[in-house]
Amino acid sequence: MKKQDIIITLIFILAIIFSKGDFAFSFLFLIYLSTFIYRYFSKRSKDSPFFKHLKNLCKLGYTILLVAFIGFEAILLKDIAINKDNFPKSSHVIVLGGKLEDNIPSKTLELRLIRAYEYYEKFPDTIFVLSGGKGDDENLPEAQGMANYLIEKGIPEKNLILESNATSTYENFKFSKKILDTLEVKNIGVISSSFHLYRAKFIAKKLGIPVEAIYADSPLILFFNCSLREFFAYFNEIRK
Repeated sequence: MKKQDIIITLIFILAIIFSKGDFAFSFLFLIYLSTFIYRYFSKRSKDSPFFKHLKNLCKLGYTILLVAFIGFEAILLKDIAINKDNFPKSSHVIVLGGKLEDNIPSKTLELRLIRAYEYYEKFPDTIFVLSGGKGDDENLPEAQGMANYLIEKGIPEKNLILESNATSTYENFKFSKKILDTLEVKNIGVISSSFHLYRAKFIAKKLGIPVEAIYADSPLILFFNCSLREFFAYFNEIRK
């Protein structure tokens, strides 16, 4: 391993540690590590047709991954551009949860809650289903943290229904659907981050939930990391 490779590897490891396992850094590190395999195949390919085939397969894999990622991001950005200003009227709106930091909504989750409050100001009779369970590093369910924030903003408690068991987007919809089916609700909206709603709508459709999407802003600094994660999460949902 060359000196520059050691330095780059150490930089990636430190970035992953200080970012607490940030997905983008971890993924890019794996791609970087794969280049060592490619270089090994490339070196051996000069004397071996077998390694030449392996080298070509690596090239094909990189190309497919790049084309798929660019295509998905283009679709994602188009979806956001077309729908970001939509404000459809729904009697009940599911607000998808996100991380709590010391019982306070993270920036991503706060932007979703700000959108919910804006929606309430326009449609004050709306009932919000706040969906989110308790993560391993959280002190209370996300739904409760969301409720605390919205009540403090001025939304009456009677307008809030808490769903405190979901630990994934799929469960957000699955458990919220049970609540809404009990209430015989048919007019349903969903609020989440702009980068998240393309996949969220796909999951809702799989579960037979007709939703109208309401797009919350996304922190620009997190957009690349989140959209990269959505790329893999979306294709994982297709696989299921």
